[in-house]
Amino acid sequence: MQCSILRLLFLFHGVWIAGLGVAQESHFMTVTPDRSYGDPYTGDMVSNGIITPLDQDMKNFYIRNADGVIEVLLEADAKIGLQSRVQRGGFEAGEVICQVAGQVHRFDLPKVLYIRRNFQDAAAVRDYLAKGSKPIFDGKLYVDPIPDHLPTEEEPWISGRFVRENGRFMDVKVGDETYQIGTQGHDGQHRIMGLLKRADIQPFTQQAFVHGHMEGDVFHASEVALRLLEDPAGKDDPTLPRYLFIGDSISGNYDKSLRAALKGRLNVYHPPTNCGPVRKGVQNIVQWLGAYEQPGMQWDVISFNFGHWDSKNTKKEYQAGLETVISELGKTKAKLVFVTTTPIPRGYPEPGNLQRDGRAPGRVQQTMSRFINPWALEVIAKHPEIGICDQHALLTSEPFYETWMEAAGTADKSKKNSYGDLHIGGILAEPAGRVLARRVLDILGLEDTALAASRLSTDELDPGRQRPATNGMDANDLIDLLNKDERLRQYNR
Repeated sequence: MQCSILRLLFLFHGVWIAGLGVAQESHFMTVTPDRSYGDPYTGDMVSNGIITPLDQDMKNFYIRNADGVIEVLLEADAKIGLQSRVQRGGFEAGEVICQVAGQVHRFDLPKVLYIRRNFQDAAAVRDYLAKGSKPIFDGKLYVDPIPDHLPTEEEPWISGRFVRENGRFMDVKVGDETYQIGTQGHDGQHRIMGLLKRADIQPFTQQAFVHGHMEGDVFHASEVALRLLEDPAGKDDPTLPRYLFIGDSISGNYDKSLRAALKGRLNVYHPPTNCGPVRKGVQNIVQWLGAYEQPGMQWDVISFNFGHWDSKNTKKEYQAGLETVISELGKTKAKLVFVTTTPIPRGYPEPGNLQRDGRAPGRVQQTMSRFINPWALEVIAKHPEIGICDQHALLTSEPFYETWMEAAGTADKSKKNSYGDLHIGGILAEPAGRVLARRVLDILGLEDTALAASRLSTDELDPGRQRPATNGMDANDLIDLLNKDERLRQYNR
């Protein structure tokens, strides 16, 4: 595809980089040297983004990320692989099962796999050897055979045959010796190179992780790992609005309750990851939003939260990150809802003050109520079109949460707390999911649309069956909270 079309794509997405002239590596913020979790650089340049349309010969495609649109040219011998979590025992069983937004994809693995880990240069090899050949991260799995090889300064890589999973690492046979190499990359996902082919590259429903080098404003890829994104084909009910909820593991806690409450009302999605701190949001929001300009892939409503992972952030960095995310969310024209960050219970250390460098005190009591939530609400106040779901107020106000608020936490990390930690699993998550479901329907103008009936049964609320955090609850009051719109709406604004 001609460069003029690439420039039109930049303009179409509202991005202006270096006057649209020949861009150097430094102009692309998301094109960086590949890091190895503290190990020296491997030497590759890496980038990632959602795939936008390919050319007809499958020789190049485009990825869209925080930089805009970057042209990717596949080298003649480029390897195409799958990037995915692999279920425990999956390598031995010869199967990868990818579940994306309820869709299941299965891939067969060959009986024999190979692992290779590159080093940048001789200095990196010397550093590795000086450590006594300890386990290393950032290897990749390969389908095609690779000869056994130990790293030397002239040939800086290690490679061998996969033997078995061994915790976070893989046992790799190199000659007569066994070495441990980690193969998990972004979000704990394995890269299995050679498992896919060029014809498997598809626009809009895949995120590409590319390795290679830059030449001007074109990324020359020697390896491409494909991560599957949601595909609405055959899944969405085209008569229902589409909803994306963005959040960390707390959103994972209330995921089931939220989806159950909105069943038959909305098509519900979550990015295929723990969305973590606002910094991760800035880096990945474009990929999470996907190809919303395409028919059937638009977002009608989006809720979002960043908080617990930002408990040691500064006000300036946190608010700037939120503004960046909101700017990208606004481009979708979707209705927006900000979700306040849930509280840190009193089993955590006493409240702390801002650190000397302006950072919040971390996961201690009241960090959310004194710092993170007020900082967030200052930003949201500048955007009156954004609705608010106050989950923090829900958890700190309702009697149902009193035992959890008082006793949960990990102030003494040497002991397991039977009351749990800052997460709200099980029944604790039910009201949090339903209060957000109510807010999302309301902001869409669906105030008269009832939530689906709560899935909780009388047996599940039997006091004799409760865990310590919910023991002694008033079951009738909880049922009332879950099913009364006026109670749910008092936490929405």
